[in-house]
Parts: sequence; structure tokens; C-alpha cells
Amino acid sequence: MKPSIEYLQDAIEKLGVENDSKAAAALKISKQAICSYRSGERIMDDFTCIMVAKTLGIDGMEVIAAAQMEREKNEERREIWADFRKKFGVKAGIAGLAAALTLGSLAPSKANASNLELGAISCLESPVKLYIMSNLAWGGFSSKQQKCW
Repeated sequence: MKPSIEYLQDAIEKLGVENDSKAAAALKISKQAICSYRSGERIMDDFTCIMVAKTLGIDGMEVIAAAQMEREKNEERREIWADFRKKFGVKAGIAGLAAALTLGSLAPSKANASNLELGAISCLESPVKLYIMSNLAWGGFSSKQQKCW
């Protein structure tokens, strides 16, 4: 499993900045914090984990879980974090695969999308029903709720 510091290093590389001061400004943290994280003196806090994940375009929980696992002193709890990370990685991988397969099945077979036939998209072959429901017809909002709107 990837240690939290590698996520930070990847984020700094992705930012393309030449020094820690600019990296710190981009991540909205102090230069001292980056130096502490890089030296191993400290482990990233949750805010930094979120900013790193945002920079990398990944789920923040992935980086938070890595930092929490490293921070945990109790071996049993550390194993729980490790198990969470494994399961989270599998779920993220499955979700990514599902998204890729779905998008791939909707794409036209040729690069020329202007010749796309509607029959190529399976949901358009059969009628689709859409139901819109509202509680307003039944007086679903109380007078207190109406004042809020």
C-alpha cells in the first residue's frame, strides 16, 4: 500500500512547482508543514490529505486512510485501517472499471460521432417512463417549512 508521503510527493509533482513555498501556497498549508511531512517528523493532517487528494483528482478518504494507518499506534487499529484501505481500493477499482465499461458501451464504434444511430444506445430502444412526485398537492409542507422557502 502506498504511504501518505507518496501522495504528497505526487501532488507536488502534479502541481509542477519548483519549491516548497509554492507547493504550500497551492495546498493552502504552511511551508513548515510541508517540510515536516517530507522529513517524516509529522504525518499529514486531514485537511492536507483532502487538498492532496483534490490535486490528484482522487477520493480524499484514500489519502486520509493512509495517514490514519501510519498515525495509529495500536496494532489492532492499524490493521483495521489497512483492511479498510484494501477494501476501499477494491471498491474504487470496481467503480472505475464500471464507469469505463459504461462509457465505452455508449461511445460510437467509429470516431465520427455525427453518424451515431440512436439504436446504438440501448436505453433508447425501449420506452422510458419518468414519474415526478410532489407532496405539495397533499399539503405536504407545514406552515413553518413554507416560511423557510
